[in-house]
Amino acid sequence: MNAIFDIISKGGPVMWPLLILSVVALGITIERFYNLRRAMIDPGKLMNKVKQALKNRDSRVAVGYCDATPGPVARVLSAAIDLLGLSSEEIKEGVEEAFLDETPRLERGLATLSTIITISPLLGLLGTITGLMKLFQVIAGGEIGNSEALSGGIAEALITTATGLIIAIIFLILHNLLATQVEKIMNQMEKAVTELLNFIRKEVRDETEG
Repeated sequence: MNAIFDIISKGGPVMWPLLILSVVALGITIERFYNLRRAMIDPGKLMNKVKQALKNRDSRVAVGYCDATPGPVARVLSAAIDLLGLSSEEIKEGVEEAFLDETPRLERGLATLSTIITISPLLGLLGTITGLMKLFQVIAGGEIGNSEALSGGIAEALITTATGLIIAIIFLILHNLLATQVEKIMNQMEKAVTELLNFIRKEVRDETEG
């Protein structure tokens, strides 16, 4: 622990905003992984229940299954079921609105995380500049023989650069993992709604032919 505080102190004032950004990024990452994990469901099981309820002409039960299931897939399906009986265009508009409602929830925090990934190396570069400025001040002051003063400037430059890059690399990887999960959930939503609407059309066609 003392070694960590020593590194932070040697990194100079730029280390503090870097540490704050890393804490914020970690908080966003943990929250997103937790909530996206909860949002991931098995759409097949839910769809089977919904289809059976709709076969029995009980849309309220179908909506109940969706409401009892957490996650955006269930919410979008519930919205689509509520629109059944309207025209195809109205159903399409309603489903698109449901998608627009869910997308910001899924992507919440990712823009902030992306900003932190961009800013961190820049702050590291700023720390490099401040470290070099200290180094040049030592040289200009005629203290070129003062190894401690020289090493202080060099340490600040190197530590802040390394810290900024480490933060950016780690959270870039985590951001991409989160973005992949978001894309997967959105694909699940689209597939589930398409499957539901195709099922409804088939049921209507079978009734007409029957």
